[in-house]
Amino acid sequence: MNEEKIIAVLVSKGYPEKQAKMTATDLLQIDASLQALLVQWIENGVETDVEAEGFSLVWLMKQYKMMYPAALLTIDWLIKEPEIAVNAVRKGVR
Repeated sequence: MNEEKIIAVLVSKGYPEKQAKMTATDLLQIDASLQALLVQWIENGVETDVEAEGFSLVWLMKQYKMMYPAALLTIDWLIKEPEIAVNAVRKGVR
């Protein structure tokens, strides 16, 4: 997966160019357990649900009106820094 392809997909989904570049950089660093979900979304538009620390990706999208990449990054945060992320998500940080 390369950064240019991720940026192109993000821009096609409505992300402004600058935000797409920052998001792509973050997506390239997601946890290995989430990389296949990113590839499926980039290649085929498939939005697969996954759960971390009691929060599901689909729930984050619905509850906080996140786009799939933002919800995927939130799940990544919940995996990597659960003690910080759980409290932030409960308070409504998007």
